[in-house]
Amino acid sequence: MAPRGHHLTEVALLASASPDLAAVDAGEREGWLDDPTVLPSLGPRARALAVASATRSVLVIVPVAGGGGGGVTVKPAVGPEEGQISAVEWVPLTTEDGEGEEGVAVAVGTDTGWLLFYSLAGDLLHKQSIYPSKILKLNFRERKENAWEDSGSDELSVVFPGVIARFDGADLQNILQKSFQDVKSRLWKDKFEEEDTADEGSFRRIPFQIWNVSKFGSCADAAIVGLMPPPLLELQSSQRHYCAITVGEDAVVSAYRLSEDRSRSIVGAILSRGVAATFSTISSLSKILWRSEPSPPKKSRPKPQSFAKTSPLTCLKDSPRKGERLTLSPSGTLAAITDSLGRILLLDTHALVAVRLWKVKFLSLFLNNLM
Repeated sequence: MAPRGHHLTEVALLASASPDLAAVDAGEREGWLDDPTVLPSLGPRARALAVASATRSVLVIVPVAGGGGGGVTVKPAVGPEEGQISAVEWVPLTTEDGEGEEGVAVAVGTDTGWLLFYSLAGDLLHKQSIYPSKILKLNFRERKENAWEDSGSDELSVVFPGVIARFDGADLQNILQKSFQDVKSRLWKDKFEEEDTADEGSFRRIPFQIWNVSKFGSCADAAIVGLMPPPLLELQSSQRHYCAITVGEDAVVSAYRLSEDRSRSIVGAILSRGVAATFSTISSLSKILWRSEPSPPKKSRPKPQSFAKTSPLTCLKDSPRKGERLTLSPSGTLAAITDSLGRILLLDTHALVAVRLWKVKFLSLFLNNLM
């Protein structure tokens, strides 16, 4: 993702002159970057800015200075069932012959728990139901290879109130890369135009893990900070464990051990390959057997996936203090947490101890220059 040294505020100012931002009620309007209904996300190397409007259900992708080209306005395939846009994030794609901005997709989350992926040209690459609740945040993290320890793989985390989901970067690449190449080559142009209004059954399902992190209360923000060792009394195995940090009203900060359910990932991978093909075959046979096919009944939303094992580690309760926002350092070893009393807590995510506590008068100014 874009280095945090590229400040979102500065890039937004460069893109403000673009007339495309008017579609999301942003741009030249004063204070649009502080509007909670306007959702900006900075692209890799700060060469593009994605801005979505929660009220208008519109996504605009605008190149900034040096990016070249014009903006693209996308109206995501969201209806009453999918709700309104609530989160936006960039997801890098590894392409065989593409580099730079062509190798990225834009992820869009909704307030009813749907996740959609779009190319920079506005083509729908994927659509999937995750969990029936508002997506508070999408965060893609690239893991750098470490010769001394297993730092894990790239991941996309999806944060809900009291729930967090994780998509492995390799699984995302397998699905999105194929969709990206199909759209780019225009071999499936007509198909994708139909799928833009189709349901989730038109796409292969990307396997993911999901955990309940509401033991100490619902969270306002959360993040998966990295791998962690298994419990002391647990036998060594190939199963991975992740550490998640949450902030919220009941507990300022909480920590959980998330255990990976490999069996569910394997089953999900098998289903993702078989369900789409089976559905297509059944549809073709039905057309042959019945010349006048009746109108198909409305398909119900897929049943939510079962939660994997979660183990609470610790929490900090300090009423009336409430945790509001969490920001990770690039390495994930430090987390800056803002609270309702105007303070910032710097947390060591490995040792789970507070390193510093500041009282900052201008929180927005501090966060914009944090990293």
